[in-house]
Amino acid sequence: MTSMKLFTQSGTKIPDFLTKKKNTLLFLACVSLFAGIFIAIYKPINSTPHWHPVLYTALLVGSGFVTLLISRILMYAVNRHRRLPMWQYIVWLVAEVVVFVVGLAIFSVLLHPTERFLVLLGRVAIDVVSILLVPYTLTVLLFLLEEKKREISRLTTLIDKQSAPTVVPGNTINFYDKGGKLAFATRRSNILYIEAADNYCNIHYMNEEKEDTFILHNSMKCFDEADSHTGLLRCHRRYIVNIENVRLLRKESDRLMFELSQGTKAIPVSRSYKERVVRCFTAMDTEPATDKSDSNVDA
Repeated sequence: MTSMKLFTQSGTKIPDFLTKKKNTLLFLACVSLFAGIFIAIYKPINSTPHWHPVLYTALLVGSGFVTLLISRILMYAVNRHRRLPMWQYIVWLVAEVVVFVVGLAIFSVLLHPTERFLVLLGRVAIDVVSILLVPYTLTVLLFLLEEKKREISRLTTLIDKQSAPTVVPGNTINFYDKGGKLAFATRRSNILYIEAADNYCNIHYMNEEKEDTFILHNSMKCFDEADSHTGLLRCHRRYIVNIENVRLLRKESDRLMFELSQGTKAIPVSRSYKERVVRCFTAMDTEPATDKSDSNVDA
């Protein structure tokens, strides 16, 4: 019903993906390939004996390609100047087929001078519709599917941003589930580390001097959208640490490890996040130490 309304409403504009250059080239390639295979196998319009089948097929496919190419270039130019309504787009497609049919019928009359033009016109119309129906339908469905994937990706990114943890006044950090609803809140200093568990995250935190865990229904990706002021640092595909509770960063064999000021677990740093971790701690070391100098003077 929604699709029918889209095609019947005269004010509906055509989607942008129908006139994109990349999609137009893909459409033309698909039509040419399918038309060549269809003509070679089915031989919809038999050529006269002195015509070579390959040359005949190439001439038919080439003429159709040029016709559609000119049509789509004009459509692109017109649509840039004034976006076409859906009904005009449909009329344009019908006009494409009509021009193609008439041109191919005239060409067929030259090959078959004994045949009547109207007979050939009807035969050509059936053949052209058979050739164009499949690639027209497949390409539109493919473009529509790609557009839906892009919309889903945009919505997912938006939800991830809305679900990212935030710091509120008082250094309280809020965690949200996949639906963007507040699921857990605690002081930032209480957070030890976050561990991935399939589609969930285990938030390890201090609760009355004991380590506790909260299971958050959200993915680790939402933490990548969090601002740096949250103090949470991604150091591994499965781990995020709270910088406030890092006691030291040490090298063990060929990898780096975090030791936390509270709790007993050591958090590994993977190679893909090593540069980020080192850059973060280097930036912390190079920050102006005005407060420390002032405190020393006061002492």
